[in-house]
Amino acid sequence: MMNTENEYIALCKNLLEEKFSFGNGQGYTQKDLEQLSLYIEEHTGCYISLSTLKRIWKNKYKTQPQLATLNALVNVLGYKNWQDFKIQHKNNFPKKTLRLPMKKKYIFIVGVTVLILGSITLFSFGNDQNNKVKINGPIKFSTNKTLAKGVPNTFIFNYDLHHVKADSFFIQQSWNGWRKEKIDPNKAVYASTYYESGYHRAKLIANNQIIATQAVHIISDGWEPHIYYSEADDRYINFNSESFIENGILHLPKRLLLKKKVDISKHFMSRITHSDNYHVTSDTFTFKTKIKLDHEIESNCPWLAVLLITTENIFKVGLVGKGCETGANYKLGEIYKEGKNNNLSKLGTDLYQWNDIEIKVKNKNATIFLNGKETYSEHYQEDMGDIMGIAYIFEGTGSIDYVQLLNDKNQIGFEDNFDAL
Repeated sequence: MMNTENEYIALCKNLLEEKFSFGNGQGYTQKDLEQLSLYIEEHTGCYISLSTLKRIWKNKYKTQPQLATLNALVNVLGYKNWQDFKIQHKNNFPKKTLRLPMKKKYIFIVGVTVLILGSITLFSFGNDQNNKVKINGPIKFSTNKTLAKGVPNTFIFNYDLHHVKADSFFIQQSWNGWRKEKIDPNKAVYASTYYESGYHRAKLIANNQIIATQAVHIISDGWEPHIYYSEADDRYINFNSESFIENGILHLPKRLLLKKKVDISKHFMSRITHSDNYHVTSDTFTFKTKIKLDHEIESNCPWLAVLLITTENIFKVGLVGKGCETGANYKLGEIYKEGKNNNLSKLGTDLYQWNDIEIKVKNKNATIFLNGKETYSEHYQEDMGDIMGIAYIFEGTGSIDYVQLLNDKNQIGFEDNFDAL
């Protein structure tokens, strides 16, 4: 018998829960789904709302989830698309059992129901207990890095949890909930290795509660390209000591991908980052860049994203191919908009041609320009802090022609034309 769509969805959920340790092995939490939504939106260009993920995990959808949603879910597991996932798992189900006679079926259902209700009661009680955190005094949390700049870079976290009562403790490297490592509350030191530069916010967690945070700034040693199939992988394919700038352009040519043994038959993404203290406030600045996608993978709806990482949050512009505008998005200050419930048609363009992107901010009034034309403007309220990093995320690979960051006095905070020295 053929496997049903719901069986594949259930398998996909189980694999996500196992791979990313949802609920620390005790079932999923809303925080897990929030982080999953953020991860997919930031790293695949497809936004899936928290409410959609809740319906999927609670099996409360009247119709099957959209194909784009299913594609995004299996992308983070390293599959090209939903069809690829189904093909590779078509034999991963137990054989169908014969239907029970009605009387035996009734007894079976009653028995299972009793067991389930009992399990739910025990789980609910245990979960409530697990969420109780008691703090009876000061919490110490600090860190030192082993290298002045560049990656890999190990950070030595020092902590004191003698005044905290909880069932489990963790250090989470950044916003990514899957970069969470369990620590011993009776010890005082834990070392964690970072494989990407940037401005991170490490978190000290008791059960599921954040009890302290610590800024972690890794200054990059020049530009850092990485290839990854899934953000959950411990390490990415890096290009240390490789030459990826030529003819005034930064890009990852196919010969370099083959040299690094990148499986271009799989769906993959590249992230190119630069991080430093540019001494540029996010309240007033101008950012300009010229980029395009390469033709390394086939995509029905190609996308790319440009991010400015600040001490408090990010600015982002997500471009998509023409006709795929539901995947477009931007974040200016605390204001986030995506193409599923906003008209972001101006962010649809031919990504395989060069595109000029400009983000201009003056006194928290932000405007996005695409190829010299104004697209969208917002006025935000929150303080985003100073700009500490620049990141490009490409579906497949992309090319960067130049980047320029100007401060509030229109002076250059950072600039790179990728010209040979």
